[in-house]
Amino acid sequence: MACARVGGPRRQRGQSLVLGLGLLLVGGLGLFALFSAGQVVTAKQQLVDTADAAAWSAGAWRARVLNYHAYANRAILANEVAIAQAVTLLAWAKYFETLARNATLLGELMPPAAPVLAGVARAAALAREAAEVSASIEIPARGAQAVGYKEILQTSQEILHLSGHGFGVNMVTAEVARANRPQAFAWVLSDPHGEWGGLTRRAASIEERRRFATLVEASLDPFTAGPRSEDIHTPVPSPCLNLMRLRKRGATTLSDDLDRWEAVDTLSFHLRWLRGLRCRESEALPIAWGAVEAGRSTGTITGERGEIDLNPLANQLAQASITSIERYAGITGVRELDLARLADSRYPTVRLAVLAREPAAATGTAANRGLASGRMLPPDRFAGDRSPQLWALSAAQVYFRRPADAPPRIEYASLYSPYWQVRLVEPTVAERMAAWAHVH
Repeated sequence: MACARVGGPRRQRGQSLVLGLGLLLVGGLGLFALFSAGQVVTAKQQLVDTADAAAWSAGAWRARVLNYHAYANRAILANEVAIAQAVTLLAWAKYFETLARNATLLGELMPPAAPVLAGVARAAALAREAAEVSASIEIPARGAQAVGYKEILQTSQEILHLSGHGFGVNMVTAEVARANRPQAFAWVLSDPHGEWGGLTRRAASIEERRRFATLVEASLDPFTAGPRSEDIHTPVPSPCLNLMRLRKRGATTLSDDLDRWEAVDTLSFHLRWLRGLRCRESEALPIAWGAVEAGRSTGTITGERGEIDLNPLANQLAQASITSIERYAGITGVRELDLARLADSRYPTVRLAVLAREPAAATGTAANRGLASGRMLPPDRFAGDRSPQLWALSAAQVYFRRPADAPPRIEYASLYSPYWQVRLVEPTVAERMAAWAHVH
């Protein structure tokens, strides 16, 4: 009987290589799609970050413009105070010069004191000359029309304020966007409500200038603000059973039309006598005097502060020798918040929205084209480019708030305190619609 031969295991044969290559291709395409999607997500996030940086930078620029207005207003105020101080110092130097000169007459009665009094008189004359030269230079340099320091500050305010409008902030956003993403471009959307233009204004009316003048007068030092008045009792008795006295009167005054500073200082000896049952007093001997005016020249003493009319004889002598410094343009109008146009006059805010874009092809994948948000041709940028774009919208808000480390107190917004800051905020529906109009 023949035995069947048992052979080895049978081998399977087929085309598994084709299936493996197909699976490899599908896996590669999946990885490619995943990589492309990741690139798009990354690109979009980077563009959002770029838009945020551009919006914050544009808002920071506007906040700095407002803070510059505050610093400039303070400088203009300090400038006016310095002019008032210069006028006061010169008037007091003239007053002291006449006092020292008249005191030399005592040298005839007290010969040992004559050299000392003569030396004091010479020193007083030199001090008056120095004060006069200083005031004749300082006052025009600070307050002359068109060329004074005050005018320069005002002009710089106007120039810097213009930079907060469209062209200026667009330059900021474009540079920031380019620094973050070389292929990105960003610009500020138009402001239909004119928030920035309506936030501040040049306060130039007489009432507004008078309000600023009140701040100037409140900022004067006690000596300049005056009154520089004092009654000095002498050892000379009077029939009124009291002593004769010297009466010093002095004051620095800003004219009602805000274009003239005047400073007057006088000292006179007053007599007291009885008339009937009442004690009378009148000026008997002017001892010292000095007067200065800056601005509109009148050659007269017009101020009434400080009871300067109590020394009429000394006033006449001061008026006859008054020093006039004409190159002073008067109190100016500074830039202030336009309170009448603000919805919230205590804590106003101003917004801006920034739209950033980037060619979708900049990420280097064809998948980006299908994820583009829209198409747009900004002026003078990407001319002729009709490829899909990536878009991002961001918004910032400029607001007023005291620093955290400042002494606690309530302070409303103004252009005298440099506390303007910026923060990113959620875009409004109107800003989203404006951006959508650009995209489509």
